[in-house]
Amino acid sequence: MAALKKQEVKFIIFCIFALLLLFRFQLGHMSINVDKHFLLLHTLLELFSIFVSFSLFVQAWVTYSTHRIKSQYFIGLVFLAVGCFDLAHTFAYRGMPFMNDEFSANRATSLWIVARLVESMGVALFVFRPNQLLFIKRGWGLSVTILFVSICTTVILILPEQLPILLNEQGVTGLKVSLEYVISTTFFITFITLLTRYIKESQPTIDSLRMIFALFVIMVGELFFTLYTHVYAIENLLGHCFKFIGFIYIYRSIYFPEIQQILTDKENAEKQQMEAELKLYEAEKNLSRQVFEAHEEERKRVSRELHDSIGQSLFSILVTLNTVNKGQSAEKNEESLQTIKMMTQEAMKEVKEIARSLRPSTLDDLGFIPAVRSYLETYKQIHNISVQFEVKGAVGRLEPETETALYRICQEALNNTAKYAKASEVHVSLHMQEDSVDLAIKDNGVGFCIGDYLKNAKRKGIGLYSIKERAEGVGGSAEFHSKVNEGTMIEIFVPRNVDEKVEYSLFP
Repeated sequence: MAALKKQEVKFIIFCIFALLLLFRFQLGHMSINVDKHFLLLHTLLELFSIFVSFSLFVQAWVTYSTHRIKSQYFIGLVFLAVGCFDLAHTFAYRGMPFMNDEFSANRATSLWIVARLVESMGVALFVFRPNQLLFIKRGWGLSVTILFVSICTTVILILPEQLPILLNEQGVTGLKVSLEYVISTTFFITFITLLTRYIKESQPTIDSLRMIFALFVIMVGELFFTLYTHVYAIENLLGHCFKFIGFIYIYRSIYFPEIQQILTDKENAEKQQMEAELKLYEAEKNLSRQVFEAHEEERKRVSRELHDSIGQSLFSILVTLNTVNKGQSAEKNEESLQTIKMMTQEAMKEVKEIARSLRPSTLDDLGFIPAVRSYLETYKQIHNISVQFEVKGAVGRLEPETETALYRICQEALNNTAKYAKASEVHVSLHMQEDSVDLAIKDNGVGFCIGDYLKNAKRKGIGLYSIKERAEGVGGSAEFHSKVNEGTMIEIFVPRNVDEKVEYSLFP
């Protein structure tokens, strides 16, 4: 708000200066001719104004679908017409190499008046009737504007003798002055309307203030055009200066905020992208570390089981074999051989258990359902958790990748239940549909907050990520539902690729 007040003071000071300058020329009846440099200065000022006018249109055209106010496209079309008329006015001006004849001054002045009338009435419509301008379509509006400009410009350039006299050897005519007053009055009414709205607004904006300032400056510029008696008079030049300043502030008030918004959105998007990339990088790093740790833990487990079970069994067999010798009685040797046989069978059983924990042969030989059923039987005995297994729908072998993924998902989910859920019961449901397989694993454990889990950078294991990645790896998806003290449910949906040549029973 302090910045707005500061801007208001600056604009008020400039407006007072503009009025004092206008009154000085009005009351002093002073009119200085600047013939020597006027044509160059006039051309430069007009070209600058034309550039701003066309910039307004280009901005309106490009941002048509994203306008904060849909009637902004209308003001873009208005300034397209103004820019075209001003361009024709510039090249038709007295002293320019184009159409430099006895009608050049009147022709250029007519183009000027048409441009100012279009400008004043267009801005007034934009302020007073914005809702009536929403129907304007982009292509249709451009076509009508070009047609209007073409007709008016052609008539003025080709039939100058038919035009009303706006400028003669004595200076501007009464008609020219009257039209300038009409234009100034239109701008004044629009200016007062916007100023009243600005004062009543609870939270005025800098853009509204700039528009008010622009209209005031343009209005003062138009009043300067009622004072000069010669086309090369300094009042004429000052009027063009004020017009250019007004155009700049119209652009800043209407379209400059959109450019700022685009740049701000771009900056925010880039910032969010960088943050997302950083988070993704950290997540990938964390996930890679967790996967590596999981692999290492699995290797340690297998190594420990081989060393503690198989290794010890083989060592015991070796020790017992050393006790068998020819010096012993046959009865004693037979007893040692029976012991060796028993230990060998136990070692073979342990090898099978380790192999099954890595990848059960049932999964490859019979398929997913028998493998899961076998795993659940072992799971119940080890963890003392009641497990219910339900299968619905048509039965058939799935693609090997799909069966492996579903089996590993069951393993991961049930292991998590045994480790963290403190559940007494687990329900595994498998719905074999024609085109998909739906797997649901639900427990009655303590549950958890999924949002907190995802935000916790210190969480252990790959858990939900492993399940989600396995499901997505076979073209499926995973959904997780859990609340504290309400248990957890994991739902897996994967497409079904049935191999009809291979089928099995639900009860192997």
